[in-house]
Order: sequence, then structure tokens, then C-alpha cells
Amino acid sequence: MFTLIIEDKQGIVVDEYSFEDGEFIIGRSHQADIVLQSDNVSRRHARLFTQDGKCFVEDLKAANGIWLNGKRIHNTSELPKSSQLRIGDFFLHLEGASQPRTVTQVVYGRLMPAAGSVGVPTDLAQASILVGRGKDCGIVLHDVSVSRIHAKIARLQDGRVCVEDLRSSNGTFVNDRRIENQQLAHGDRVRFGTVAFVFQLDGVPATETEDLRDAGQGGRLIPPPAGPRNWGAQLQAHSTVADPTAPSALLEPPRSVLPQIALVAVIAVAAVCLIVLVGIVYDKWMAAHPAVAPQVAPERHAPARDVAPTQPLDRGEFDLFVTRGQDAVARRQWDEAQDLFGKARKLDTIHPRPIEALNLINREKRNGAKFSQAEAAFAKRDYDAAIQANKSISQDSVYRPDANTALEAIAGLLEMDGDAACLAKDWLRCQNLYLTAMSTDFAKPEVSAKYAKAMKKHR
Repeated sequence: MFTLIIEDKQGIVVDEYSFEDGEFIIGRSHQADIVLQSDNVSRRHARLFTQDGKCFVEDLKAANGIWLNGKRIHNTSELPKSSQLRIGDFFLHLEGASQPRTVTQVVYGRLMPAAGSVGVPTDLAQASILVGRGKDCGIVLHDVSVSRIHAKIARLQDGRVCVEDLRSSNGTFVNDRRIENQQLAHGDRVRFGTVAFVFQLDGVPATETEDLRDAGQGGRLIPPPAGPRNWGAQLQAHSTVADPTAPSALLEPPRSVLPQIALVAVIAVAAVCLIVLVGIVYDKWMAAHPAVAPQVAPERHAPARDVAPTQPLDRGEFDLFVTRGQDAVARRQWDEAQDLFGKARKLDTIHPRPIEALNLINREKRNGAKFSQAEAAFAKRDYDAAIQANKSISQDSVYRPDANTALEAIAGLLEMDGDAACLAKDWLRCQNLYLTAMSTDFAKPEVSAKYAKAMKKHR
């Protein structure tokens, strides 16, 4: 186990990471795995990775370099125990033994794909296994909602199995609640981004736990990390404070009130039966004593208006619509989610959950339309329109990571076209291509230097 502690130039600890395996990019870019916000840190400054139980750092040709224990390094260097790295204004302290680790190959559990989710059944045998989109992960999930190094599943010495989120963009969820580090129980629903599994302990017979999880039964309440980084935190992260008006409580199914409704129904039926019985007795008595019956003159009555009877709220049906709507949101099936939350709102017009969900769904539908426009423009090589559409997508949208990936790809293509134009000495076109690439905010730092060089040549 390695621990990386990050301090700023005042010596204040600003972040801390714990890891055993994997590869991490350090830089200023928000797409980096470890983000250091400083002007003297390059967008992709360094690469930290593990191999055979040892930790290494590689300089990615950063302008301001890397210092290891006071000496500048230029290539790849092994980090000894208690190392200190200086990157820009930050000091990174690495603690942990650099020695090979033995891995116990005993299956202690497995991940079974949830209904409608990508993935394959996976046995868990390693004491620690990484989950992510990167090829160096033990469980590779090819989905845009999954970060390159997304999470870690580990079996502790006492036999407990825990899942830890490794600062992923779209979060790790247990029973649809965002977590940082949590112990897993048999039947728990574990979701990485939008890819969902059901965790099973080895030796425990399979049950219908997934249906119970989908219906919102069970699960432990874990407070989400401060400052949600995307729309999923607004729609799915739960607070430990039961505030029914907060968006964070949106997808937590309400507690069942069926026992209370059943009791009220029994009392109401008993009351109706009593009224009917009294009416029957009264009619028989009046029939036996006609002289006592009051003489009532015929009376005209206005036509009765159609009045819809008041129906009691079916809380179980309301919960079902909310839960199914939640699953539709996770699959980005906006029309289906809108229909389900619309039905929930008809059952309870004042409950905040359907209202908040419908507002978020409408925003995501607009963001999805913008992303489709960007894709269509990209296919036509209309890069200006594609850039504008991608940049107009909300920062907290589920489409934001896809848009960033597209912008990075466009920047790379424009840089290559600009290089070709420069070789052809078409300096004006070369400048325009480099300038458009920089407008994506994802161009490499050297594009700016190429643009300046092209401007000198054009003069």
C-alpha cells in the first residue's frame, strides 16, 4: 500500500491518495487523475505508476520538470520509501514499502452484471483489484461513464470486502448511494458510473437481492463527498440529513406507509358497515310506523356535476415509479424516465422528488441534443460548430466527459491539419487551424508555440 500526501508551498496538506496498483497522470488539466492547480504545472506533467510492488515516476517533458529528493529527474525513476517529489509549487510525499507482494488466488466473491448493464460475471480473487476503463485495470469496463482508474475492490485481513472510489468523475455507488469507501454485503448493488453489478460472496447462495435493491430496500446510508462533481451527485447522491425538499434526497424511495393505510381502510369499512346497518334498521322502523314518517314535498334537483372521487395515494406504486425512473436515468433513457416520474407526480403532486427529477431530466435532454448536434457537425468536419456545441453543454451534465473527450480529439485533428498547412507554407490557414485548436481548451501547450511561429512566418 502506498500513500501519497500533497502539500502546497505553505506546507498545508491539500490532498491525500492511497493506492496499491495502477497508473495516475499528474497535471493541471481537469482530466488528470491527480490535479494540481498551478500555472507552473503542465497540463500533463508526470506519470505515477506501480510495477511489481514498486512505485515509479516519469517526467512527461514538463516545462518546469520534476525534483526527486532535491534532484531533478528527466526520465523514469523508482521512488524509494519516504520519497519527496516537487512539482511546481507542490510537494508530494510518498510513503510505502517498495517490495513485491504476494497475491492470494482464492475466489472470495464475484460481480454479476445487473439487468440491462454492460459487463460480464467476474470472480474476485486478488486481495486488491482495480476497476476502470484503463487496460491496466483488473476489471476493465468499456464505458464512457467509467474513469480510466475508477475504483478499487479489496479484501481486508479480517475477511471484509470493501470498495473504494479513486476520485472518479462519475462516482462509485453502493445501493444507488455515492460512496468513498464502504464495506460490501452479499447482494449489494455496486455501480461504477452507469455500469451496475450485484456483489455476491463466495459460498452464499444467490437470492433475489437485486430486485430488492432495485426497489430501494436495504442498504447503508453513506454521506457523499463534499462538492459533487457532476449531475449524478445532484440526482443520486444522498445526504445523511432527511430533508425531503433537498434534491439530494430525490432518489431515496420513501418509507412504506401500507400498514397505516390498511388500518385506516379497515376503520373506514367498519364505519360504512355501521352506517348501512343503522339505515336498514331505521327503514324497517319507519315502514312499521308510517304515521310518523315525515311528509316531504317533491323537490327539483339540479343535475349532478361529475366529481372525481378522491383516491388514496398508493405509496407502493409511487415508490415503484420513482425507482424505475432512477434506473432509466442511469441508462440515459430520458423519455422513459420522464414518463415514469410524470406518473409519480400525478400520484403525489406536491412531493418534491418527481418535480426535481423532471427538471434535471429536461436539462439532460437539452444537453443530449447539444451533444448529438456536436457529433453531427464533427462527422461533417464542421469543427467550429462541433466545438461550440460541445462547449455549451453544462459542466455538471452526464454528457460533459463525452464532450471533453470530443474536444480533445478535435484539438488533435486540428493540430495535425495545421502542421500539414505549415509544411505547405500556407501560413494563414496554418494560423487559423492552430487558433481553432486552442479554442477547444484542450490543445497541447506546444500548439501555442506553433501558432506564434506561424504568425512570424506570415508576416
